[in-house]
Amino acid sequence: MKTNAIVRYFNLRTLALALFYALTSIASYWAAYELRFDFNVPENHSLDRVHTIHWVVGLQLMLLMAAGQFDSILSYFRLPDALRLFGGLFANALILLSMWYVYKGHNVPPRAVILTYFLISFLAIASFRVIMRIQSSRGLEDWFAMESAENVLIIGAGEIGAGLCSDLMNKSRLGMRPVAFLDDDTNKVGRYVHGVLVANIVDEVAAVAKRYNASKVVIAFPSASVKRMRQVAELARDAGLAVDTVPALTDLVSGRAELSQLRPIELEDLLGRDTVDLNSDDIRSMLAGKRVLVTGAGGSIGSELVAQILSYAPSELLCVDQAEIAIFNLRQNVLKATASAHTRITTRVLDILNQPQLDKLFEEHRPEVIFHAAAHKHVNLMEDQPTEALQNNFLASKQLARIASAHAAERLILISSDKAINPTSVMGASKRLAELALGAQQNAPGNNTKFMAVRFGNVLGSSGSVIPIFRKQIATGGPITVTDPEVTRFFMTVEEAVGLVLQSATQGSGGEIFVLDMGESVKIVDVARQMIALSGLRENTDIDIEFIGLQPGEKLYEEVQHLSEELQATRHARVMRFVAPKDANFDIEKLNADLQAAIAGGHVREIKQAIQKHVPEYTPSL
Repeated sequence: MKTNAIVRYFNLRTLALALFYALTSIASYWAAYELRFDFNVPENHSLDRVHTIHWVVGLQLMLLMAAGQFDSILSYFRLPDALRLFGGLFANALILLSMWYVYKGHNVPPRAVILTYFLISFLAIASFRVIMRIQSSRGLEDWFAMESAENVLIIGAGEIGAGLCSDLMNKSRLGMRPVAFLDDDTNKVGRYVHGVLVANIVDEVAAVAKRYNASKVVIAFPSASVKRMRQVAELARDAGLAVDTVPALTDLVSGRAELSQLRPIELEDLLGRDTVDLNSDDIRSMLAGKRVLVTGAGGSIGSELVAQILSYAPSELLCVDQAEIAIFNLRQNVLKATASAHTRITTRVLDILNQPQLDKLFEEHRPEVIFHAAAHKHVNLMEDQPTEALQNNFLASKQLARIASAHAAERLILISSDKAINPTSVMGASKRLAELALGAQQNAPGNNTKFMAVRFGNVLGSSGSVIPIFRKQIATGGPITVTDPEVTRFFMTVEEAVGLVLQSATQGSGGEIFVLDMGESVKIVDVARQMIALSGLRENTDIDIEFIGLQPGEKLYEEVQHLSEELQATRHARVMRFVAPKDANFDIEKLNADLQAAIAGGHVREIKQAIQKHVPEYTPSL
């Protein structure tokens, strides 16, 4: 029944279009004769008009159908539609002119009539289509809405900016009126895009905003460098303008977002770095058709790993996390959106310290590639609970490595931390111990699994990181608490971090520790100030910044390598390698026994001293 209704609708629609084109063509043909003979058509030509109109109009209708005009939606009319319409009508004119030369004008309209017919038909149909587009996109309520629309400047007069301008003009319900463009290309200044002037270069945003009474800028060059994005945002904020940006270029290309789906510019846009160029072929070769396990799959890093791994079509993806709510959120927010028909996805609520359950998991699923992201990562919390840090970060990693080797997994990649470098915290030291455990398993007799670790710094927006904390403090009116005015940290987006983890995994032959290029460190107080500005507030007027001093286990600045480490370049510019030398004196079982004894005693000071015994570069807070 529904199919019949659709067919009936399209038949009626096609008939209506055919009738419109037929009437327009008849009127145009008739008018062409009148214009050719100054509205005094001779009798013989008047008879020719009557005798030829049926087949001339019929020919034009057939060519319009061939040009796809009968399938068009009248309210959508852009340059490609105009070109198709022009092509169909022009083809009709060429055929008629050819016939005139072949038949020497016998029973064929005069040449001037043919050309006039072509021009009138094109103008009539194109004008009607333009009117239909205007009518559909701007009803009366839209015209009134434009009176109260917000004046906006568009930064970037390229294809993205032009498309955004068109969208805002046609979707006036969005309440934004583009009044001017700004662009870094001086050759574009003074020109018009969709009737909107490219008023000046971007650095003159304050003057242009004042001239056009604009209250907002929209940054419409998603491929620009992060540095340039930051500069433009600062110029706009200094001018007292709100700052929005278009969706990411990848979302626009994939169709996940539209140009008009603007969002406020966020800290991630200003602290992140330029897009990473990954060797996707190597990653695909490592993951395609493989059975992949991700531990800590519900966390910030784990969930992004899951999303990116799925794009490389593994045969099976096993997602494990000890937190029930983390697995629930993963299934709702990630797996529903990225599930693939080529990949079998399994989720498990499981503590990897549970040896029998972990063994059973490996026996059932036989994972080939393992990404170990499960960890306790909060420095302050773990400083008072070293037992938890050791059990989850070291003992669980040691057990996972042993079981992976026993089941002949192809490779295991540990997600480590820059806090494992010359650690001053229990969390950092426990991560360093996990690296040592993987190194020991790599050198164990009979091992065929490739073990490697990847270190990187703070991930923007991850749970418990400084940025969500600052957002909450701003929302409650402050103050924002910063440990020290000189404290610095490295930041990267979760997408970049995970992409580089996958890239690192392709380069490992076993026993390596990879260090991601974190770029330049950022002062935490500068992060706080940027977040205040992005919220449209003023420091010391709306929100205060309070310095509370470094907490136990915290560093003033993070380091990129151990005192004794020498980093080597890899095939990727943002990934460096450290190959740990085989230490004949290192005894993983002695390390394990000492730490287990200290854990059994339960004294924080003794546990930290036991860690320091085996990680001499660790400087504990006692």
